Amino acid sequence: MFSKWLLMLLLPVVLAAVAVIYKIWDMVSALSTEFIGPIPCTLEDPDSTTAVSCPTIFDAPTKALSCIIPAYNEEGRLSSTLDEALAYLQRRRDRQGPQFTYEIIIVDDGSKDATARVAASYTRKYGIDTVRLLRVSANRGKGHAVKRGMLVARGEYCLLMDADGATRFSDLEKLEAELDKILQPSFGRPPASRATTGDTQGPLGVVYGSRAHLAKDAVVKRTRLRNLLTQGFHFLVYFVAGTRVKDTQCGFKLFTRRAAAILFSNMRLQRWCFDVELLYLADQLQIPVCEVCVNWTEMPGSKIRATSVLLMATELLILKVMYQVLGIWAIHSELTLRKKAS
Repeated sequence: MFSKWLLMLLLPVVLAAVAVIYKIWDMVSALSTEFIGPIPCTLEDPDSTTAVSCPTIFDAPTKALSCIIPAYNEEGRLSSTLDEALAYLQRRRDRQGPQFTYEIIIVDDGSKDATARVAASYTRKYGIDTVRLLRVSANRGKGHAVKRGMLVARGEYCLLMDADGATRFSDLEKLEAELDKILQPSFGRPPASRATTGDTQGPLGVVYGSRAHLAKDAVVKRTRLRNLLTQGFHFLVYFVAGTRVKDTQCGFKLFTRRAAAILFSNMRLQRWCFDVELLYLADQLQIPVCEVCVNWTEMPGSKIRATSVLLMATELLILKVMYQVLGIWAIHSELTLRKKAS
């Protein structure tokens, strides 16, 4: 009788575990499939019916800076972010001269609102050479949108910036100053070897903008549950990618073109934890990474929900298992990626 009751108690647990494993495996299969054959994206010119050809990040750069802004249902916040960014970039061009060229790539991640219409209005105003709208055929998540934008960037340096404008755009100069300190000419080589290397592919380096200096104030303002979830997430990040960066999730990051090309071409996660995957990939490829504090403001309209936390944990688990435990996900070499892109 006891064994019968035990079986009745365990059966729902076993079934639930099987369902979770099946769901995770389904996610992994979808990620692997789209890594090989990504869904369509279109670079749109609102004033033309002719298709605009997409460049590739493995081409030589034709701009000094590319700014990639992923956007999903951001019609209410996108305009103020673009206004701030474009005003800063124009002031900087006036200061530095015509050699400072730039582009902003807005990646519409299958929005259901007027995000694309807002972006298109800026393309009309500033021209498609300056403001570009890349439309993803279906919503896949922030990580996927950032990846697709990076892979068509034309800049020597590539900036990721969230559409909510929570970070002051002028803090780009802080990121640039720190990036210049850590640049190295090739994988695993220290900065001191710059002068002697024959590598001409371009420098490597990544800077993560950080809100870690605001952590104490945030802990006071958050609920106990929110703090517990935050601490749990940080533990999982440490478990997967170590402690090189305290704040992996701030939406303000700067990459050299070469670093962006190999990191985003290897990236598989599509939603919340792609930042952690990039950090892990950079560590494996010995690409230098540093962190710098930026000005940050809490903005209304956050898309993080309780289910988002569960998805983050799942993505971190997938990273750990697929890269480190099973070794199923391979990290492709720069040569392989260049051949694939050509």
